[in-house]
Amino acid sequence: MQALIVPGGLLILAGSFIVAWFTGVRRLYLILLAGSYGMLAVGFCAMMLRGLLPDAFILPVANGLFIATQIGLAEALLQRRGKSFGIAVNMAVFLITFAIYCYFLFFGSTFERTLAINVALFLIMFVTMLRFWIRRDDTIHDKLIFWTIVALGLAHSVRSIGIFYSVDIVDPNSIFWQFMQVYILLLAMVLALEVLAAHFVESLDRLNTLRDRDKLTGVLNREGFDRAVGGFYTDRSATLVAMTLLDLDNFKVTNDTLGHPAGDMVLRAFGEILRRETRATDVIGRIGGDEFAIFSVGLDRQGACVMAERIRNHLSQRWFSDAGMDFEATCSIGVATARSQEGYEALYRMADNALYGAKRLGRNRVVAEGAPSTVVRETSVLAGC
Repeated sequence: MQALIVPGGLLILAGSFIVAWFTGVRRLYLILLAGSYGMLAVGFCAMMLRGLLPDAFILPVANGLFIATQIGLAEALLQRRGKSFGIAVNMAVFLITFAIYCYFLFFGSTFERTLAINVALFLIMFVTMLRFWIRRDDTIHDKLIFWTIVALGLAHSVRSIGIFYSVDIVDPNSIFWQFMQVYILLLAMVLALEVLAAHFVESLDRLNTLRDRDKLTGVLNREGFDRAVGGFYTDRSATLVAMTLLDLDNFKVTNDTLGHPAGDMVLRAFGEILRRETRATDVIGRIGGDEFAIFSVGLDRQGACVMAERIRNHLSQRWFSDAGMDFEATCSIGVATARSQEGYEALYRMADNALYGAKRLGRNRVVAEGAPSTVVRETSVLAGC
């Protein structure tokens, strides 16, 4: 009964990957992991039949499954990182490793066979570790997965070294064998939990991203923008912040005269310009039908004006075509800067006043308001900002 604990646990883990595949983002590496854990469980079950069936049959089947498990596990972990050995390489590695094992099974000693198979499996995990290699900005999940791969590689090196001291390490009834079974099961459980945790966290992040993202423009929607900015003000860090409010000029006229498809075309293009012309750290949101906002941390008024003028200029130089009719679009932009201690409401109010000033002065321009002066100033050219 105790002997069934290991394969039973592995089958539960295999099933958990299948459940994860159905309940989250359907990534191929989850199916590969399910297959790998399933093969490992079958391999352990096959080893229990030693004594009932000839070793010449049981050992190739069981160890073939162990080899396939290691290769499948390595491929799955690499695919999680967006990498792959490829089908051809995986098949070649399996056939070569299995052929080496069979050669020593029929023409070599137990010592040679155990040493050969564990060295081969160690090399597979070593190469996987090199390709998986973690970076400083990786998530804690990927870092834990990496070190678990290292531990699996060490397991094979321990068996390879241990055979020099005692051949009992390959005896299923020995303390060495039982220890290795428990060790491998624990590592398999840790690895499975790490991958599952990473998968569900990423799935949750993806759902949150979809929830907060405006599908038409690709920027944050109002709720997502407010959530992101609110998160910054929760920390109350003392720093310079900038708010840039952008409004498409006469957008209602475009919709009424040319139709909503033309309006959607402008919105998509404007969202693309905003994403391209802002910094990676800026928070961009569509806060109304044709109104957008950019929240920038550590950006002074001059920098915000440069960015705003670049956006305005790119949009004004872009021509659109719908149903054989060419048209252009422009935007009015208000910029405000303040210290974060003054609060979000004050910053937004100043940017809104600046935006109103841009519209009052004739639209298609950038107007800035904020320290050192609170006077709204026209910036039909950048130098005036």
